Amino acid sequence: MRVDSFPHDQHDLTLKVGILAHRGPGHRWDRNKWTLNLATDEDSQGSTSIPYGLVVDHVSVPDFLHDKDGLQFEFVPLSFGSGEQWNRDKCLHVKLAVVRDSGQYDKNIMPTLGLLNIVAISSITRNFASATASTEIMLGIAFVEIGIRLSIDSRLPSVGYQIKMQSILNRCFWLLCLLVLESNVVFFLVRKRGWEIEETDRIDLVAGIMALFYTVYIIWDYYREKGNYLYNRIKRKTAVTEDRAESFTTT
Repeated sequence: MRVDSFPHDQHDLTLKVGILAHRGPGHRWDRNKWTLNLATDEDSQGSTSIPYGLVVDHVSVPDFLHDKDGLQFEFVPLSFGSGEQWNRDKCLHVKLAVVRDSGQYDKNIMPTLGLLNIVAISSITRNFASATASTEIMLGIAFVEIGIRLSIDSRLPSVGYQIKMQSILNRCFWLLCLLVLESNVVFFLVRKRGWEIEETDRIDLVAGIMALFYTVYIIWDYYREKGNYLYNRIKRKTAVTEDRAESFTTT
């Protein structure tokens, strides 16, 4: 299961139903006593939408939301055996869609990162006499983002590839580093090359506009892959269920 889109990843949890053990002589499901086979279309009673005996009311998937009414059932060919057989055995395939609960990142982490970037961008519009102070402000913000990164990394999935949240954090940090570099270059041009402050102000303005657009792009790129429809639908049902449980407890 890949989590490239963390924390906006969605997955299908699947379960293939069948009796595969304790079928030998004298065992619990002795073939001589029990003529048990894999479930087929004939056992579906004309519908596989809500088979009896499957209960998901008390299913708990940590950090994920699931729709207990969203179970999907179908009969699929078994993966073992000869693939050239036209009448391959089938088994009951149960699938449940789950979506990660990304509220912590959507409502707390990303707004904070966006605000920190905007504050850093605004600091380069200060006059040249405050250039050193602007650089110190941006470095301070960079250290704040490093602290956020260290805190988040401990809760991210441990995988061998880069996930979306790590990419977002990296880009925010790189943007601050580029702003600090731009501020130092401007300081060098004025002090060592004799440039006019009015000329470097234009450089600061262009850099600020580009950084602002890049910040907007980072935020847009973060939210664009979020499956709002599925997430909101499940979140709504979860909230209704919790309200009912709370009212039942109160009464």
